[in-house]
Amino acid sequence: MAGMSTEQLAAFVRQIFPWLDQLSYYDLLGVPSGSDQTAVRTAFYRLAADLHPDRYHTLADRALKEQLEIIYARVCEGYRVLTTPDKRAAYERALNQGKKRLTVTDRESRGLQNPEDSLKHPEAKKFFRMGMICLARKDWKGAIMNFNFARTFEPAAALIAQKLGEAQAALGKPGGAGGTPPKTS
Repeated sequence: MAGMSTEQLAAFVRQIFPWLDQLSYYDLLGVPSGSDQTAVRTAFYRLAADLHPDRYHTLADRALKEQLEIIYARVCEGYRVLTTPDKRAAYERALNQGKKRLTVTDRESRGLQNPEDSLKHPEAKKFFRMGMICLARKDWKGAIMNFNFARTFEPAAALIAQKLGEAQAALGKPGGAGGTPPKTS
């Protein structure tokens, strides 16, 4: 789906949106039930890169934009549920009862739902998400660049520093996209 044209996006939205409430999170993310967190994460970041509403902010069709945002929100919801062990267990029970979504009453609302929720600044969150997408694609240089941008908005954020370190370490590995990681301090 990388680099979908407006026509491809519209066709995708028309195909998925009418059935959205009948799709499980697994169906929506395109992974088999029982997939491990790595498979779920990879599928999510691939979809997020293609469907993120910010990529299509210039769309003139307001209804299409709204439907895209609803689909994207459901994809994010599925990712959060399937990558959080207690929520995933609750979802499996709900799924066995015929429910396709995990509602607030089906889960406990405690702690952060997403690691990026610990970030306060919206630009830090945006660049952090973009860095995570780059990590999923093994684009180490892109990840480093985006995590560095995120760090400019929240320099003390441990999460950003951790992911930046992961990207730098991966870049320096044999077979990584470069030699030694660039200095970031």
